[in-house]
Amino acid sequence: MRKILALLLIGLILLSAGCVSQTQETTPTSTEESTTPTSQTSTSTTEITTSTTSTPTTTITTMTTTPTKTYAPIDFKKAKRGEIVGNWDELFDTGTIYVSADLVDLAKHYFPNAEIRPSHEFSGGVAILSPGEARALLRGKPMLITINSYFGYIAYKVGYKFIGEDIGMIIAYKEDGNDRLIFTGNGKAGIGAALKYAMDIKEGKKKVNPSFVTKKTDFEGVIVKEIGDNDWDGIPDEDEYWIVKDFAFDEPFIFNWRIVKGENVTVSGGFIRSVNGSTVYIRALSFDVKVNIETPKGETLTYVIENINPKIMELPEGAEAGDTWVKFTTNEEHFEIRAKDLENYTFLVFGDHRPGSGTKQPQVFFKIKDMMNNDEGVFFIDTGDLVFSGKVEEWGELMKIWDFNRPVFIAVGNHEYQGQGKNVYKKLFGPTDYSFALGNYYFIFMNNVERGYSLSSSQWSWLEGELQKANETGKMPIIIMHAPPVDPRPGESHAMKSTDGEKLMELMRKYNAFGFFGHIHMYWYGEKDGVEFVVAGGGGAPIYAKPDEGGFYHYVRVNVTSGIIIEPVKVE
Repeated sequence: MRKILALLLIGLILLSAGCVSQTQETTPTSTEESTTPTSQTSTSTTEITTSTTSTPTTTITTMTTTPTKTYAPIDFKKAKRGEIVGNWDELFDTGTIYVSADLVDLAKHYFPNAEIRPSHEFSGGVAILSPGEARALLRGKPMLITINSYFGYIAYKVGYKFIGEDIGMIIAYKEDGNDRLIFTGNGKAGIGAALKYAMDIKEGKKKVNPSFVTKKTDFEGVIVKEIGDNDWDGIPDEDEYWIVKDFAFDEPFIFNWRIVKGENVTVSGGFIRSVNGSTVYIRALSFDVKVNIETPKGETLTYVIENINPKIMELPEGAEAGDTWVKFTTNEEHFEIRAKDLENYTFLVFGDHRPGSGTKQPQVFFKIKDMMNNDEGVFFIDTGDLVFSGKVEEWGELMKIWDFNRPVFIAVGNHEYQGQGKNVYKKLFGPTDYSFALGNYYFIFMNNVERGYSLSSSQWSWLEGELQKANETGKMPIIIMHAPPVDPRPGESHAMKSTDGEKLMELMRKYNAFGFFGHIHMYWYGEKDGVEFVVAGGGGAPIYAKPDEGGFYHYVRVNVTSGIIIEPVKVE
């Protein structure tokens, strides 16, 4: 019996052991470990596999995050002058750009990877704004956009105004706790210039000149100008050559050279006032305008030569002509537009037609202008003082009625050639020192209203060189400046600095030069110390003398034959 019980117990133990072993073989165990992502930046999955037959594949999902760059509020007060604009790409988030509707192409070109949002959503960050929208946001700021009925949108910078769609601005400031960076300007070309300048900074091609930066408490800005954007679209093209410069107050100018449709165009006898596509606008400063193209590519260009008298010019075949302009199209690499041979001709001289104050031209100037337009004469000379103080508003009022029907050659005056007036003068009328020959006479125009009514050493050298040219070509020199070398009135000294005046008189005697001047608001013609000259300062400004002493409004009719015949024309 005991043997039977023992055998039964052993059997139960063996049976139990077999059942446990079978369960372990047929029931696999598996483990899956996963993490819930805390960022959507990036996810990586790692598979770990063993070769053991009885162990299943185990997958572990992990997370790798790339931190988003944060932009701390800018401390404008601590930043040095130029540091904010100079490091704009590090201080402002360019992931989103707020853009005026008509400037989206600029945003896509200069910020190709940015999200573009409409400008009305802008409260902080980076914006590319039209002058109209920028004007609304920048009111009361040290730099802003204003508007003029003649010139259109105008950039303003602490008392100075800048005309022309080639002017741009980069402005950083804090508003309601938000940091703002605005690219704007007078037009699309200027806005593109501001963006190009900023990208050059970012790429290390330019550094901000602190002396050109306007800085106030929570404000910093730079004004720039482009030369070379011929289609005025704000984006450099392969056949253009851009020059973008920042400046404080005196604008950069290049008068005689441009790249137009890939052609290297140089002009003499005038200056390039503007380029629009393949059309080059040249304001003549002579009756001999020359154009030269270096390494020509054969492009066909159109030229409009302004401030010219087509009636006395030898014009190319097929040229169009108006009272004071000619227009023609050519692919020639060299050409010249020059006057016919003239021996006897008449020209008219006037000057000092600025008002006693304000923006409006004197009423008598309108009468003088109309009389001159109806008089004979192949060209007009203006001895200067065109506006009262050089302000943009004054220039705008003058240009509205500047409708002479003959070319006008100007000797710049002290009233317009000051402050912002210098830039406006150069934009409209070009360089201030120039010369030309017509017939038997050699005309020399010079700026003598700076440095206390004196000439610089380089001007003296240039003047004597021009007098020598006149001598060598057998032509009589005629010098035109605003201030006379001496005041012809007894005991008065409204003239050049005395030492410079004496030096000019000496040169005029040496080269037998005649002179036309203004500055003194009267008419005078005579000889002083062997020098013959005219003062024609009665164009509309307040008169300085009694009527019987030359104190009357006038212009002067000049006939040149074998000599110079002077005839004042009184205007009531």
